[in-house]
Amino acid sequence: MKKSPILQTDVLILGGGLTGLSVAFHLEQAGHTDYLLIEKNNFFGGLGASHEKDGFIFDYSGHLLHLRDPYALTLVRRLLGKNLAKIKREAFIYFDGKRVPFPFQANLWALPAKVQKECLDGALKAAQSACTKPKDFEQWCRCAFGEGIYKHFMRPYNQKLWQTHPRQMTCDWCGPFVPKPDISQIRQSVRQQTRTPMGYNHHFYYPKQGGCGALAQALACRVPNTWLQATVQKIDFKKKEATINGKKILFKRLVNTLPLKELVRITVTPPSVQQAARLLKHTTVHVLNFAINRRIEPWHWIYFPQDQVPFYRVGVQSSFSTHNAPPDTTSFYVETSEKITDFQASQKAIFQDLIQKGIIKKQDKILLSFWQSIPVAYAIYNKDRASATHKILHWLSKNQCFCAGRYGLWEYSFMERSLLQGREIAEKLL
Repeated sequence: MKKSPILQTDVLILGGGLTGLSVAFHLEQAGHTDYLLIEKNNFFGGLGASHEKDGFIFDYSGHLLHLRDPYALTLVRRLLGKNLAKIKREAFIYFDGKRVPFPFQANLWALPAKVQKECLDGALKAAQSACTKPKDFEQWCRCAFGEGIYKHFMRPYNQKLWQTHPRQMTCDWCGPFVPKPDISQIRQSVRQQTRTPMGYNHHFYYPKQGGCGALAQALACRVPNTWLQATVQKIDFKKKEATINGKKILFKRLVNTLPLKELVRITVTPPSVQQAARLLKHTTVHVLNFAINRRIEPWHWIYFPQDQVPFYRVGVQSSFSTHNAPPDTTSFYVETSEKITDFQASQKAIFQDLIQKGIIKKQDKILLSFWQSIPVAYAIYNKDRASATHKILHWLSKNQCFCAGRYGLWEYSFMERSLLQGREIAEKLL
């Protein structure tokens, strides 16, 4: 619901995704109600929202809760109550016509003998070499896993995902996101499937009903000072004034969760800050959502590193919760970072690929299909990112602007971090 805007506020929060909602929620919980959260859509959640279509619930591709921090887990349980399930990951890599369990680098037993030897030899050689400060993501992969694993999975998959060669990226983002087994685990994985859970997402949480967006809705109903369908056109820190839907709103402090490039575009800033923003790069992701008329054996997602396959990941939306799809049906999402000029032709090609790879069958009936586009999907960790974001964020902080979230900080992140950053910003404001 739209609400009439107040004309001035202590804290103006840009963006009603999880980060912005978390800031507002924690301010509200502390009794600080002099804030206004604005959101351009007519719903809360941003890319963490969910939408119902013909009885199916779809997220913006796979959005899962990876909760490791005790406070974040307590908060989510408090917000969702019994509407929360803990799920063991069932993820694979499509390789040589088979499904190799994820992560690739810890499941060499499932690879063809020649590839297996290449990967193990490369890993053993890498383990014997000294490489303490890799200069880029390509070198980090080769140091961590060796030439074979880099060649067969890390290079092709990440180049598809980021639309950037690993040599042109830093390794600043890798830490929690790329499972890094030691050499003994890699060696052991030649003989048997790894039993050690690996990766930050080996278990995850997901709402039983309402899709991932149930979390945003639970936060939003506790945050009264909001304005939906509100687009910010201009920010002037000198005047402490924001132009929103043509109206002037005065603020003392500002919290930004919008994409950093977008904030700079609408803000009166020095030329050096504008120049830094032009150095920030990102991917655009297109998601094909569809459903078929039968229930498949459940799994969660499959990675596709092959250069000739247009998509990099396929997920089963209905495997996260049976409430995401009607009985005896299955819903999927297919993600691609490639440029698409003809969505109809691309959809046809994707369905042919999915049939050829055994994901769906030729006789399956497509119950519905539609595209979602995410214009700003992944902030690319190119070699300009660190210095550019530092320059922009430093200038903004001097003007009482607090940036947070995946896009506000221009980082690769996940939903737990959004919740925690929202809390941290609220504490600074208080």
